[in-house]
Amino acid sequence: MTLLQRFPLLLFQPDYATSDLYDSPPLKDAFIMVCLYAVISSLKTLVGVIITTDSIRFALFTFFGSVALVFITWIFLTFFFHFVADMLGATGELHNAVTFVGLAAAPNVVVSVLSLLIMIVNMVFFPDQPHEMLQMGDFGLSMLGMVWGWPGMLCYFGLKNAQRLSSIKSLLVVMPVFFGFALLEITQSNYLKIIIPN
Repeated sequence: MTLLQRFPLLLFQPDYATSDLYDSPPLKDAFIMVCLYAVISSLKTLVGVIITTDSIRFALFTFFGSVALVFITWIFLTFFFHFVADMLGATGELHNAVTFVGLAAAPNVVVSVLSLLIMIVNMVFFPDQPHEMLQMGDFGLSMLGMVWGWPGMLCYFGLKNAQRLSSIKSLLVVMPVFFGFALLEITQSNYLKIIIPN
């Protein structure tokens, strides 16, 4: 299965899309997926910093820092999921985990594109102050990306199919990581002011 064939399946048929990752993990496709996510999500950071600071040098520094953070997150999630799954009796190898976590970034790629579009709409139509509904939509997309991709549903199916961990154990591994990431997103986000006004 090529990456183009797998991409829509990852979004809409995740159980089937991850069913072959134990026997033939496509490491190159996982790397491409993470690269796409890193570049697209970091473009938003780049544009935002250029607008707010007018400093190309600082914007490029922030861009590459954002790209690095995506790869660090990939490495962290890979090792965490693999070693916890291994302790719980899974039979998958590390390369299986590298693959399923990489491919699980597919929804995050889609969310990053939509988030970038929201930022552009805000810049064009609401240059003085971002529209609250668009900000809330952006926050909702961010949460959807976590539920759908890293570290949510696709990671669950990856643990189940690529690591050969039982459904219940996969759920128990993914849930605390998801809630941890969600809490971090909520506490670090400017959108908290919109949800809970002063």
